[in-house]
Amino acid sequence: MSSTEILQIKNYIGLTGDKPIRFIASDVDGTLVNDAKAIPEDAVEAIRAARERGIHVAIASGRAWNEMNDVIEKLPCLRYFMCTNGAYVMDKDENRSLFHVNFDKEQALYLLRKLLTYGVYVEAYVKDQIFGMYPPSRCITPERLSACASESKEHLPGETHDRYALAESDEAAKATMSECEVEQSNFFFRPNIRPFILATRTMVCDLLAHMESLDEGPEKIQIFYGDEPMRQRILQDLRDEYQGLSHDGTGRERFYDVLLSSEGNLEFVLPHTTKGTAVEALAKHWGFSPDEVMTLGDSENDLSMLRFAGAGVAMGNAKPNIKEAARYQTTDNNHQGVAKAIYSAIAHNNELNKSKSL
Repeated sequence: MSSTEILQIKNYIGLTGDKPIRFIASDVDGTLVNDAKAIPEDAVEAIRAARERGIHVAIASGRAWNEMNDVIEKLPCLRYFMCTNGAYVMDKDENRSLFHVNFDKEQALYLLRKLLTYGVYVEAYVKDQIFGMYPPSRCITPERLSACASESKEHLPGETHDRYALAESDEAAKATMSECEVEQSNFFFRPNIRPFILATRTMVCDLLAHMESLDEGPEKIQIFYGDEPMRQRILQDLRDEYQGLSHDGTGRERFYDVLLSSEGNLEFVLPHTTKGTAVEALAKHWGFSPDEVMTLGDSENDLSMLRFAGAGVAMGNAKPNIKEAARYQTTDNNHQGVAKAIYSAIAHNNELNKSKSL
């Protein structure tokens, strides 16, 4: 799956400009990790090389903080993580949140009530946790529906149970899942992400009740819709609420945007809190201009940071609209795309240093 080309410090992507790259922000899924959900060694080596040359490197992802363990394990040198599309920014070394913004609780509950009527899997990102709920309607037979109902009686409304949180693989998860839940996980989650989803979510019996019990709203709401007709139906039904200017079709102030970050899911996020705003904030903190920033991404939730950076780099596996928005393009996430972009930044900086010394 992955390329084995031996890389060197070379301007693979044709990077230009009179400013050095001093800050690189990379997306994770579809960018830093390959389709096998692993971080290639070439990307690790490139990031180390960049840091050794004084370039700041940070993560900008739609993932929650508790989904970053694989990145931290592979890249312990990284300190800053812009999680949940920029709504939750963590300083790993100091174990503290630098920035946190969330939905108004009542607005979040309004949106959750709507989404739960579609019979899809719904989850809410709350700081370093993700609370999820399968739709009872997916238990197709009366026997399965009864099994899920009897199981739910063991828990109070809104109570969490983290049977999935310790799952190390699909089979490990299935050992503690009802037949209904196995069927639902197979329906909603693609095989390559299913183990990861099951290992990082805390399932609740009643998502609305659980969210009502918390002090504040979530940073993000996400659904896995199962099939394309359902995605189209949801987008059509909610179009007036998330499109247009500052107000929706009924005159209410628009309070969420909808993003497609990967196949099978939709993200419901705050309109003015993006990866781009988080990258901009960190750049300003370090005193870097946009021309000194490189960002790497492949999906709609990466558009804001690709547009902000002077060196926005789209992955080869990105869709056409993402590539059009980016100034540069690298190879895909299975063929050293991240490493080639980072080595291009190092090579570009070297050339600038040479020209200054002449």
